[in-house]
Amino acid sequence: MAKLPSQRKLLYQTGSLSNDAYTLLTSGGVSGDLNLPKDLSILNRRGYASTTRKGVPLNYLCKVDFYLHDEDGQGPSTKLDVDLQATLKIDGCQNNWVMRNAAVKWHAAREQMFRDAGVAKGSRGAYSHEIRYNMDGNADTWLVPIDGNGDAFTGGEWEISQLAYEGDTEFELKLFGSGIDQEAAEFNGPVLNMAHAYLMSRINQPADTNPETTEGPALHSVLNAMLAGDSGASSAIQDDVIEEARTAQDGPPYEVLDISSSGDVDHDITEPVELGRAIAGFGNSYGSCIVEIPFGLARVRATVFDAADTNITPSGLMCVEVLDIYEMQG
Repeated sequence: MAKLPSQRKLLYQTGSLSNDAYTLLTSGGVSGDLNLPKDLSILNRRGYASTTRKGVPLNYLCKVDFYLHDEDGQGPSTKLDVDLQATLKIDGCQNNWVMRNAAVKWHAAREQMFRDAGVAKGSRGAYSHEIRYNMDGNADTWLVPIDGNGDAFTGGEWEISQLAYEGDTEFELKLFGSGIDQEAAEFNGPVLNMAHAYLMSRINQPADTNPETTEGPALHSVLNAMLAGDSGASSAIQDDVIEEARTAQDGPPYEVLDISSSGDVDHDITEPVELGRAIAGFGNSYGSCIVEIPFGLARVRATVFDAADTNITPSGLMCVEVLDIYEMQG
């Protein structure tokens, strides 16, 4: 269980909201993704992270308020139609056992990397106990929270964790986005999908989970026919049951990773999911939602739309209040 911050509210500008298209927010002069560990560290003057010191991912439960006016309380300079709708959309990585196990395994791999290099924990930086992740690229940019006057907080350094193997191959980890085909060639940076790479490292469930049933019983077994009652109806029913056992419900209800396929780099596990959305408009300039943000990292985008398509691009304000921080169950 992570320590709940005393300063739990964070404010962000939205920049000009695009008309009819989702675009990243711009806050503190930076267009980028939401990084709660970074921003809570700024305002609470202590280190927050995406995982525990054992690598277990942390979920950040948040209340997100979306205002259709800027930090000074000023609304749009152009009159809005009553049918105008402004939508704040929040995407993040999946919250499941793959992400949890992947984070724990990568944490262990990083610790082994330091041991192999003879680097003691005491020789590492004070904030180097956990992995800092990207969203979907390397060297991602992050939103900057603003103060009560609308000015950006200065903050300190936030360096994404660098890992290395096979000599000088350095790379970063991302939470979603295309994976790398590690069956065809050795990886050579600069960024790796942590969950896809985890699945590539383990023995995966085959497409047919009960191969024994394909070897028996015989479809027209005399013994089975006699046990079922030697009648045409009973035999026909038994045939259907055996066929059902052979062919139905033996495939995993999720996408199986095929390491022999070089095209299997855009996999279900590499896709983001929508965590929530807040809508302002229709006469109400405020919307709110409760979201659970795995790793404390989210992609927040916004758009405005009205039936008349007047191309109004107002700015807004987002307030994120952290309600709880707890370990991902998986």
